[in-house]
Amino acid sequence: MHPIRNCETTVDKILGLRARELRAGKPVDSARFPEDQHPHTLHFAAFTGDRVVGCLTLIRTSGGGTPSWQLRGMATDKAWQNKGIGKNLLTCAEERLRNLVSEQPGASDARIWCNARTGAVPFYEHLGYKKVSDEFMIEKIGPHYKMEKKIL
Repeated sequence: MHPIRNCETTVDKILGLRARELRAGKPVDSARFPEDQHPHTLHFAAFTGDRVVGCLTLIRTSGGGTPSWQLRGMATDKAWQNKGIGKNLLTCAEERLRNLVSEQPGASDARIWCNARTGAVPFYEHLGYKKVSDEFMIEKIGPHYKMEKKIL
């Protein structure tokens, strides 16, 4: 068994896992985001050997002058769930953001946010994210909460 390696990657490397875990039964292209190719979008993967077992995407968003990124497309291969893959990958991505924004104006207010599936709320809360909305529905996906965390 290969050790897990977390690193920045391309959307093409993570799209298959994103589609399998988050858009099961739908075409792979349904897992693409309009921002995937934007130069400020960051993609991360957890690899074991050449196999992607975890993924997430950070999309730069407008935050009223405050640096902010939306966490989207976070997924872990079913066979690798509950082994710390998601936690370690998100921690790696957050560290990359801290380094990226530390010199920017408004850095002390920088944040990361997501629309978390209701079942994933405890995972995010354990990592310091706070609910900032009431529960809401995303059509064809299910109930969610908006959650956020300060980066610095």
